[in-house]
Amino acid sequence: MPIARISNPSQGSTTELPPIPGRNEKHHVDGSARKEIWRLLMVLTMMWLAAGCSRHILSESALTAVDMPGGYEEINKSPRSHIGKTIILGGYISEIIITREGTILKIQPYSVDKRGVPRRLIQGGAEFLARTDRLLTPDKFGAGHMVTLTGTYMGLEPAGHDGEDYRRLLFQIVDIRPLPPPAHYPYGYRYPYRIY
Repeated sequence: MPIARISNPSQGSTTELPPIPGRNEKHHVDGSARKEIWRLLMVLTMMWLAAGCSRHILSESALTAVDMPGGYEEINKSPRSHIGKTIILGGYISEIIITREGTILKIQPYSVDKRGVPRRLIQGGAEFLARTDRLLTPDKFGAGHMVTLTGTYMGLEPAGHDGEDYRRLLFQIVDIRPLPPPAHYPYGYRYPYRIY
């Protein structure tokens, strides 16, 4: 490394100065340090992705209102003993009914994952009704859409409602989130072309 020299003609001497650290030096990172930096970046990326993917699709205030973690299956087994309980529900909308009083959704029940996304149709689960005083638009909540909601169980629907012989479970919607319609695979597997 070059050393700076300063000449003093009056005294006839030369003073050598130490090199300035980092000046005219090539920065070199060896292979092991580079691997450590790469590993740290990968860990930080994975933590960031995990934090984003584990977030629930319902709001925090809606989740705090839930007071019965057992969900739909528990109410379906004993519908008369859980009136007033609020649960998380997910499902497939089979019909939307808009009236002057608000909106009623007919929903096929699905199990939901830890993020609140509907995953599988509940075997033996009967269609339930979810109602709200708000006007829900068919473009987001129409037949064929998936939803996740928190609902307060109001009991069985009134007898003779909608001309049906059986009485469905009735929920008052607390919070609701629409999801895109599920993909349609007419051949039972992912087909490379979209079906119109």
